[in-house]
Amino acid sequence: MVTFDDAALAYAEDGGDVRFLVKITEELAGTPLRDITPRMVRDAARRAYPSGSNATRNRQGITPARAVINYAHQQGWCAPIRVRGFPTVKPVRKAVGDDYMVALQAELPAPLFALMLFLYTTGRRVGDAIALTPADIDLDARVARIGRTKNGEPATAHLVPMLVDILRDLPAEGGRVFGYTDRRNIYGTLKRACARAGIEYLGTHQPGRHSFATSLYREGWGARAIADAAGWKSVRLVDETYIHADNPAARATASIGQKLAKALSS
Repeated sequence: MVTFDDAALAYAEDGGDVRFLVKITEELAGTPLRDITPRMVRDAARRAYPSGSNATRNRQGITPARAVINYAHQQGWCAPIRVRGFPTVKPVRKAVGDDYMVALQAELPAPLFALMLFLYTTGRRVGDAIALTPADIDLDARVARIGRTKNGEPATAHLVPMLVDILRDLPAEGGRVFGYTDRRNIYGTLKRACARAGIEYLGTHQPGRHSFATSLYREGWGARAIADAAGWKSVRLVDETYIHADNPAARATASIGQKLAKALSS
C-alpha cells in the first residue's frame, strides 16, 4: 500500500518540482493513495494555507498534490486524479513604456537598472536574469546564453546596445552579471526607486516580460512569434493574456465607428 508521502518522496527523487511539496505532504502523510479524493486534496490545501489566498492554495497546495498523485499513476500505484482549483480573480496586469524605464534609470543603482533593462528588452524571466554569469555573456556578439529556462530548455537573449555599454563597465559581483543571487533582494530597492521617481511600483514581471509581449503585440506581432521571442511554450497563454487583454471591444467599436462616420459624412 503506497501512501501519499511515499509517492511524494519518489516524485522528488525522480526530479519532480519540490518547491511547495512539504506542507501539502504533511497534510496528506500516511494516507493511502487509493483513498485520496479531490475533496481531500482541497481540504488539505485549506489546512496547509489557512490564511492563504485561493491562488496560493491552488499553486502551493492543489498543484503539487495533483502532480504527485498523477506521477504515482504513471508508476501504476493508483488512478489519476482531477482536482478543481479554488476560484480566483485574475489580476489586471499593466504594461509600461519607455518613459517608465527613463524614470527608473535616474533612481536605480546601475546593476539593478541593467537587470530591469534586460527584462524589458528581452522578455526573459527574472530568474533567468539573476542566474547569468560572465561566462554566459558575449558582449561583442550582444547575446546572453541561458543554460536552462523554467521550461527546461536553453535560450539565447539578444542585448540592446545600451545594455551592452552598461555591462562593459559593470563589475560582476558574486559571480553574477547583475550582482544578485536572490530575487528577494531586488524588490525593496526597486520599490523605493519607484516612489522617488513618482511611478507605480509594478515589480519585475509587469515592466519586463508582460510589457515585452504587450509591446510586440501592439507592433503587429502574432502570438506564435511572441511566444518564440520570450520562451513561452504555450501560444494559447500568450493569446489569452496579451492579445485578448488589449481591450478588443473598444478597438472594434472605434473601428466600426470610424467607418460609419466616413460614410455618413460623404
